[in-house]
Amino acid sequence: METISKTSFWLLTIGLFLCNWTNGFCDSIRSVTYSMMKDEVPLSYSQYGGLQSLGLFSYVIWAFAAASVLDSMGYKLTFVISIIASIVGNLLTITSKNYLLILGSQFFATSLLGVLDDCPTSLAVIVFTKHSGALFCIMSGIYGLGAFVGPLWAKWIMDTFPKYTYRGIYVSMNIPILLVLLFLAFIPFAINHPRKKEDAQKEHMSVWQCVKSPMIWYCGLMLIMMTTAERSTLFWGSVYVKEVLHLTEDDGALLNSRFYFCFMVARFLGGFVTDWLGPFLMEYIIIPAGIVVYVIGFAMGAKGVYVLPLVGIFVSLYFPTFIVSTSRYWGDDCAIPVACILPIQCGIGALIQSALGVINERYGPQYAYWAAVPCAAIALLMFIFYHVMAIRREKERESLLNKEQIAV
Repeated sequence: METISKTSFWLLTIGLFLCNWTNGFCDSIRSVTYSMMKDEVPLSYSQYGGLQSLGLFSYVIWAFAAASVLDSMGYKLTFVISIIASIVGNLLTITSKNYLLILGSQFFATSLLGVLDDCPTSLAVIVFTKHSGALFCIMSGIYGLGAFVGPLWAKWIMDTFPKYTYRGIYVSMNIPILLVLLFLAFIPFAINHPRKKEDAQKEHMSVWQCVKSPMIWYCGLMLIMMTTAERSTLFWGSVYVKEVLHLTEDDGALLNSRFYFCFMVARFLGGFVTDWLGPFLMEYIIIPAGIVVYVIGFAMGAKGVYVLPLVGIFVSLYFPTFIVSTSRYWGDDCAIPVACILPIQCGIGALIQSALGVINERYGPQYAYWAAVPCAAIALLMFIFYHVMAIRREKERESLLNKEQIAV
């Protein structure tokens, strides 16, 4: 593990925070611009669905591409190239007037969604060696700040320059993106590679080895079980409130806003508890607690809309706490595995959400939201096995280190 100065540490930390803010900012703006494209281009419902799906496929492709070049190119150049590609994609979107051209433009415009989610997480597990739980949760929470600002920015541009519609939004959003690019380009990256150059030639996991590793896929499946439980309220809560509880759309919006408030507060503060308890004990507390709140909320029927937002306190910490725990399994070599786990879980997640949609269509509108409970329960069982394996790996590393010290 490399030692860096406080100045270098905080410059790098601010850079990681800005990457997550930019990711949330750009991701949330798509929810505004895509609906405007549908009416103005125009796009059919199937084309609109294809455009939405592009974000998931783009994430997986760009994240894997970034992970494969981190050893050779380093984090800084990878960040810079992805942001430049996104700016170019935004500008190309302005001139694209049919569906295929828009798809091509948006493939580049969404490049940073994969890179600025995957790579900062990978770098954070190296940089955040002290107070890792708090710093990682804060970094994840800053994504939410960007996601909050994005629609407000889009609305301000629409109100100020209404005749430019979505094209004005894509031009203007390049301004904050460009400022982040300049900051990243001019700060020193004291840690710029997943491992030191002299260590890269030694026996370490490559991207291809990670993709072939059953444990990587196991962790990807476990993580998507966690994040399915985490995102169920945002994805399926409004449908549940309207079609199952027969309440209004305003009630669904209130459920989401209350949930998101609890989610954000927990993300910013929960990391300090993770540092105190440790990531494994923390998961053993928050996963069952989230299940209990879900069950109580569902059992209370219409009154459950006042209870279900509280699940955000617990599910918000599933993902960052797991990421903190990866250093216990892979040790100092955890950056590349983390960079591979995230796109894998995203790809599996796309299939799970599609399956939940089919289940809702065939059996009833409540099942997709209810699925949060079995998903969290499965994640808990999988996490127990992962914990046992992590303890075993730690003992193996300690034994190997002791043998090396004896040999010296």
